[in-house]
Amino acid sequence: MGISFSKITNLSLKEQVVREMENKILSGELKPGDRLPPEREIASAMGISRSLVNVSILELESKGFVRVVPRQGAFVNDYKRLGTPQMLLSLMNYNIDKMDWTLFDNMMDMRMLLECECTKLAVKNATEENYMQIENALKLMERHKDTDSFIEGNFTFHHALMFASGNAVYAMIFNSFSNALHFFFKIYFTSSERREISIRQHQQLYKALRERDEAAAIDAIKQTLNMGIKGLASVFKR
Repeated sequence: MGISFSKITNLSLKEQVVREMENKILSGELKPGDRLPPEREIASAMGISRSLVNVSILELESKGFVRVVPRQGAFVNDYKRLGTPQMLLSLMNYNIDKMDWTLFDNMMDMRMLLECECTKLAVKNATEENYMQIENALKLMERHKDTDSFIEGNFTFHHALMFASGNAVYAMIFNSFSNALHFFFKIYFTSSERREISIRQHQQLYKALRERDEAAAIDAIKQTLNMGIKGLASVFKR
């Protein structure tokens, strides 16, 4: 075939090592400015080779979690100040229930800005194919048989809305929040009453999008998001 492939190494093991180190940083056990233990100590504690630790630290550096200073070691960066898209994805894959809840507020603020902007753009740019994707997601919400199918419809609705904006990067950013949003949805949409209210709100939003009524669409998306944000805040901050 003329195509060469590299041999598969312990990629999954390396991912586990990187994830473990990321968790130490995201949990606050390793704080900004802290020096990572020597590679030989990490290798001994984790029961792995020193070379694997070295490769994992280099990946942490590429993501922005640490900076490596020659002959001094690796030091933890301030991920909130010096964050990268790769770091954001790691944060979204971290144990959400252990998240710094200031970040929860920040994430909700970002979601509000992102979805309002995408709603505004979708009113202008949505195609029939976009409307079909949004409508299919809405039908899944309306006909849901359990909480999981409702949540999947809800997430798909908003992802389709992002894509309908005409800006694929917005949709990619939203998708990076997938794990966190599914976690939040499972906590919030535990009652049939909340699910029914959400369905009505999404129906109003879809109607406004179809009619290309920007003011009504923005109002509908704000109502939808504000209800969820207030509900989650009452759960996590009480």
